Amino acid sequence: MNTVLILLFSLSLVIPFISILRPRISFSFGILITLILAFASILAMLRFIPMMAVGIGNFNLYFSLANSPFIFIISIVELIVFAISLRYLRDDKILGFFIGLTVASINSVLFSDNIILFLMFWESMTVSGYLTIGYKKESKAYPPFVFIAFGELSTIFLTVGFAAYYFSTGSMTLGAPLHNPYILMVIILGFLFKMGIVPLQMVEWLPIAHGNSPVPGSILFSAAMTTLALYGIVSFVEVSTANIVIGLLLMGFGSFSLLFGSIFALSSENSKMLPAYSTVENSGAMIMLVGLFISWKFYGNMEMEIFTLLGVIVYATAHAWAKSAVFVLSAISHDFSLSFSKGSKLRPFSKLSGAFAVISLMGLAPIGGGIGEWFLLESLFISASSNYLILSVVAILAGALAALGIGITIPTFTKFFNYLSTRKEDDPMGTNINSTISTAGILIISISILSPGFIYMFSYMSSYILGSSAPIIFLSTLKAIPYPFLIYSPSLAGGFFGFMSPVFIIMIMAVSTLVIVPLSLTRKHTRSLPVWNGGIDQEGTFNSFAYANVLRIILRKIYLSREEKKGEKYVERTFDIFWLIIVDIAKIFTILSGKFARAFMNGRINAYIIYIIAAFFTVLILLII
Repeated sequence: MNTVLILLFSLSLVIPFISILRPRISFSFGILITLILAFASILAMLRFIPMMAVGIGNFNLYFSLANSPFIFIISIVELIVFAISLRYLRDDKILGFFIGLTVASINSVLFSDNIILFLMFWESMTVSGYLTIGYKKESKAYPPFVFIAFGELSTIFLTVGFAAYYFSTGSMTLGAPLHNPYILMVIILGFLFKMGIVPLQMVEWLPIAHGNSPVPGSILFSAAMTTLALYGIVSFVEVSTANIVIGLLLMGFGSFSLLFGSIFALSSENSKMLPAYSTVENSGAMIMLVGLFISWKFYGNMEMEIFTLLGVIVYATAHAWAKSAVFVLSAISHDFSLSFSKGSKLRPFSKLSGAFAVISLMGLAPIGGGIGEWFLLESLFISASSNYLILSVVAILAGALAALGIGITIPTFTKFFNYLSTRKEDDPMGTNINSTISTAGILIISISILSPGFIYMFSYMSSYILGSSAPIIFLSTLKAIPYPFLIYSPSLAGGFFGFMSPVFIIMIMAVSTLVIVPLSLTRKHTRSLPVWNGGIDQEGTFNSFAYANVLRIILRKIYLSREEKKGEKYVERTFDIFWLIIVDIAKIFTILSGKFARAFMNGRINAYIIYIIAAFFTVLILLII
């Protein structure tokens, strides 16, 4: 079995080197590898494959129930990345190498069972992501540097946290019991920085970096890297002593991120930055679920522990796959402007697949994101009705903020989909993404149609990870809904708290559609109404800017934005107060660092950066050996 583990680990490492010779072959090879990893992870979650571990010195690898769900989620994201790369990158050897290196680094982190190895590949992922954003000469200078700056901030916190973890547990292996809440919080912060959680999302670093990357890179950053950071948090939380304060803090951080990510996503006019802001929102929701998991672990309720962990995995799956599809859809807008998009024509099934993706990100049942939102809201409702006062109060407050944010996502992705899917121009890019967006749509709808299978697999896995004496599977039957098509949530008093059945919702919607659509086609008269453009000058159509203009007016103190008219079109210039503060700090830092550089470092800064990175990896390799 050790040979199998080493083979699974090594497969991804081959991709970047093949891309140097033939990028198309490396992308095709990458699709094959992702399918192998996805299949192997399913077998591992169902315990058909035993835990595998291999160690050579400090070079420790493992494949088990703990990392298999995240390998499954991320391998499907990488499948979409390689599929769009075949069309989007074609023969670009340099970018193909950087994409392959990023994928290899992400997968290596997932297989790492040693904190030094984990940190080395984590840093490799950050550097390769920086190169992916910044290698094009026409790119603006600051997006790649913004990305690596916050990436290094994450690395610093993880380095400190891992060092403290080693001194506290005496082990470099992931999974050693950790009882110090302060060390756990430092490690969690290191991963949160990668996810752009409040307050760091306020400075727009994640949308700036992710929005300025090539489409395959944007998918990896927003869908794979954030899921990887979530994996890091869950891995350490599962083996640590539960602390109610950390749980409540994560619920608070998550709710603010969910709300403010939604607010800024709605106002965005950039087809790539809008889904990047949405990533902040979705990350906030997942962090809330992690906070609920910690809280129920603290109170010792095994059923709620499993339910909330199940919610984390389901939400992460739905978010990662839908966000991948949305970034593929953004590729048809050449200038990434929603208002002035020159998008291209999509085939009907591709358009339907894009609709599945945005509906999922709206959090509407029965699509995957709606199931994830149901887990979040059910967990909050159950917590609010508990006998634990502090948990009840925080659940009510955090739930209120979350509900506001979730509601805002509906007009956000209505705008996004409307202005990217209704273009009539024929363009090669529209043809190029049709097959990829269709594949992504099939994967997204599978979460709903095959929801009993997903719930069974994730419930089975979560039960054994948390040490339950018997697996708790949240599938049941009620009245006319047979087993296993009903998903239920536990009640603190016993029985069911709530339930939903995605399969039966789809059946009801399908029957309703068959009745309503023919009737709508028989209508002979149409009405036209004056266009209300959200408080700006009237135009013949309801434009993209108008979707969020009312919110801009209401939240002027938050946006600090100004509408400007260029010719006959309205555009927005945002003066984000958080961003202005960061800019002022950056100016002060630039002045001080310039003086320091002239006095002590009068060589080339690029050479110095290369030296620092080389020294970092050298030290890590020596520690592993």
